[in-house]
Amino acid sequence: MVNDVTPEEAMKIANETKLLFIDCWAPWCGPCKALTPILESLDEDYADDSDVGFVKVNTQDHMPFAMENNIVAIPCVLVFFEGKPANIEIANPGSGEKTTTDRLVGLRPYEAYEEVIEKLL
Repeated sequence: MVNDVTPEEAMKIANETKLLFIDCWAPWCGPCKALTPILESLDEDYADDSDVGFVKVNTQDHMPFAMENNIVAIPCVLVFFEGKPANIEIANPGSGEKTTTDRLVGLRPYEAYEEVIEKLL
């Protein structure tokens, strides 16, 4: 199960985990709810790998965290590598255009997260 944590707990875990995915979500967000089983499956599949972690931060309850991290659309999964925002190259699902970022925005499949894990570890 992916734990819902405070922003402070998320940052503490980011500093203790080599690769951390922080799911920024809200209870009213349908795509956020659809992302939950994908992240739960990833969390289960990587449970034996202490280098990879998954947590959730409710942006409705923690608006300052969302603002500090420039969350403008949810779901938004922030990726931290070695305690800092990651630099990952990802393709836009619609256009295929590649960009470097520290997050995965929108509902993305299991394989998108797996690709990030493979690139960074």
